[in-house]
Amino acid sequence: MLLSKGKRFYSKTLIDVEKEIYVEKWSINCDEFGAGENWRIEKRRLYGGPSDGVDIVKIDNGKLSFSVVPTRGMSIWKGECQGVFLGWLSPVKHLVNPSYINLEERKGLGWLCGFNEWVVRCGLGSLGAPGFDIVKDNMGRDIEVLLTLHGRIANTPASLVKIKVGLEPPFELGVEGVVYESSMFGSNLKLTTLITTTPGSNSLKILDIIENLRGVPDEMQILYHCNYGNPLLEEGARFVAPIKRIAPRDEVAMEYMGSFDVFGPPERGFVERVYFMELLSDERGYTEAMLVNKSLDKAVSHRFSINELPFFTLWKNTAAEEDGYVVGLEPGTSFPNTRRFEREHGRVIKLKSGEKYYAQLNISVHLGKKEVEEALNRVERIKGKAKPIVYKKPIKEFSQLT
Repeated sequence: MLLSKGKRFYSKTLIDVEKEIYVEKWSINCDEFGAGENWRIEKRRLYGGPSDGVDIVKIDNGKLSFSVVPTRGMSIWKGECQGVFLGWLSPVKHLVNPSYINLEERKGLGWLCGFNEWVVRCGLGSLGAPGFDIVKDNMGRDIEVLLTLHGRIANTPASLVKIKVGLEPPFELGVEGVVYESSMFGSNLKLTTLITTTPGSNSLKILDIIENLRGVPDEMQILYHCNYGNPLLEEGARFVAPIKRIAPRDEVAMEYMGSFDVFGPPERGFVERVYFMELLSDERGYTEAMLVNKSLDKAVSHRFSINELPFFTLWKNTAAEEDGYVVGLEPGTSFPNTRRFEREHGRVIKLKSGEKYYAQLNISVHLGKKEVEEALNRVERIKGKAKPIVYKKPIKEFSQLT
């Protein structure tokens, strides 16, 4: 996977399982190339506790910094933009090596034992709530198996990791990773991701390619779980997006439908509220979803194509700080229900043998009232005069009603 087409770039392989390459500690900065200013890329390995053996690649463009975790499926652990923290404070304090995760723990909720990233992928074979589904065994028979919460990709280490630096303007800084979610007599999906930024930029770009390596068609799902706590999330903060249709997931969310887009203070005993929606787009198919603080001087926006990521989930979990005060903005190929339910409603992608699926997500941080206002105006232009369809109760099309 390349940076900007036609541009020269420097590449350094840090991990290549096939070629038995492993670089434990490495760094590079702008002074070594004379390309751009005030940037640095660093790779290191963590030792001790549940983080033992976890690799981190930190990219600092001089304004925005973030840490990619190859050991955890190329998730983005946390970031910072001009002193503003990006991410959240999870009860899971440290990065957890996947070898310590049992995905089937607590009836399929084991994924939560490692959940603390700013941006984490859910997928690839399945995502969403734990649930039973039918698969083929090694003898071609239908068997029922438990699909665990949000799938396997976030707990699968990358097999290939490369650093890429553009040698011509805009001097892109990137980390490329390849992660295989594979099994004999089962799915064989390949994720190739390129996460990039540019010196002095307030944004990063995630470009993912998911390929079916099997000789037969197979299913695929992906969702980007983008999570925020303080200082972007606070009492009076708001969710802003050009909503086409929205419905509460369940009766708990239904009770608060009138304030779904407003966030409260940390609340002990809070029960998560989830809202499913489809968003409007501009003439090119792109949309934007934002989290904006109360004073309108800090915000984060997520830009993506509804042709690639047609469904959006808002996860509100404004619990006590010690229990995880967090909101999730989640564009995906489906809603995070069980795969069986999503398949029944036509929201599970089926890839032919060798077929590839492309998804891109741009995340930008906006600081200062002027920047925030400009971003809000972009959303308003997408909205136009359209009024959202608001369902006050869960609907069968979106939710698994009992």
